[in-house]
Amino acid sequence: MALSPADLILTTFRDLGGNWVRSGLTTLGIFMGVAAVNATLNIEAITSAQIQQKLDQRDNPFVFTWMYDPTWTKPAPELGEEDFVAMQQTVAGIAGVSRTTQVFNVDQVRHQGQVSNEADIEGVSLNFQQITGRQITAGRFFQQADFDEYYPVAVIDSVLAEQLFPEGSPVGQGLFLDTVRLTVVGVVETKRGRADREPTGLVWLTQNYADAIAGRSTWGRTQIAIAELDDYETVEDGVRNFLEQRYPGFTVQVFGNAEDLYREEQQQRTSTRILKVVGLLALVIGGVGIANITIAAVMERTREIGLRRAIGATDWEVMMQFIAEAALLSLIGGTAAIASIHGLTKVATTQVFEAPYTFRVQDAAISMGAAFAVGVGASFFPALRITQIDVVQALRGE
Repeated sequence: MALSPADLILTTFRDLGGNWVRSGLTTLGIFMGVAAVNATLNIEAITSAQIQQKLDQRDNPFVFTWMYDPTWTKPAPELGEEDFVAMQQTVAGIAGVSRTTQVFNVDQVRHQGQVSNEADIEGVSLNFQQITGRQITAGRFFQQADFDEYYPVAVIDSVLAEQLFPEGSPVGQGLFLDTVRLTVVGVVETKRGRADREPTGLVWLTQNYADAIAGRSTWGRTQIAIAELDDYETVEDGVRNFLEQRYPGFTVQVFGNAEDLYREEQQQRTSTRILKVVGLLALVIGGVGIANITIAAVMERTREIGLRRAIGATDWEVMMQFIAEAALLSLIGGTAAIASIHGLTKVATTQVFEAPYTFRVQDAAISMGAAFAVGVGASFFPALRITQIDVVQALRGE
């Protein structure tokens, strides 16, 4: 006799309620396993969000190079477009390459009565804004014509804009680098540099104009953007090896702006892997509990199984009754675990320590899916034994 879905659910609740202590302990095992898995996924999400927040405060991950002759008898080669193209073709993980020039012979930046003595002044290439990932907040970035015509234009960051133009938009206004007048054409967002110091203001010029006004009072560097933080070490080593082979005899040093975050991410991934193993072990223990309760249920209800099969129930229908019990225990334990971990994580990230946390449906789905996989999987083979029971022996209770 086939059971309807409603009857199957009612029978499942009745059978589990008949031995609520055993059912409760089994549910607790599932609860602990799912809680461990879900907590691990939450920790991974929070730490990843924290790393991303720190990345957002900096330019896109990059490395820059410095080459010198260890005998100090030869000048270091200046990298050009051919080097950049070859580097991108040779080294995997490079998102782009640009050349910047640091200007040192300017003492102050001023607009009318407002003065800044600490602003950094850089000549940049046409692709530099894309390389850094900084967004334009007002006006525009440089255009090709600004480079071709040596236009005296500048892009400043929001910190310098607030310092020099407290009462209005700086776009279209003039500012002076000592005695050199420039027109501000754009404002970019402010980000931290490699060091964790407070930004003091930034002026970008076209690279050729910066070279023209600075003369020898400059320091140029090649800035190499990294496509993904995971590629940081690969790009760093690849750039060093490329330049050492291309310019033998020179010492090549490579520095970056995100090595600390790369190391932090690697440590976080290692910790997460360990926690995931612990969570899976807890789930397996919960699965052993479900397997045990299924075996015990089969042994205790031998007569019932024989009677149902004698009046026409198929093996699959009888198996489904026991699998449904395991699935229900998994649902109850998994739901309780996800709700508990969400609540505890919410409290911890808002009242104990500040951290970015949002409930992620995909993490809950993974945790619940793991609970069902373990629960149904652990109950399947004990339930499969039902098909091997002889009906006559089952009716006798053997």
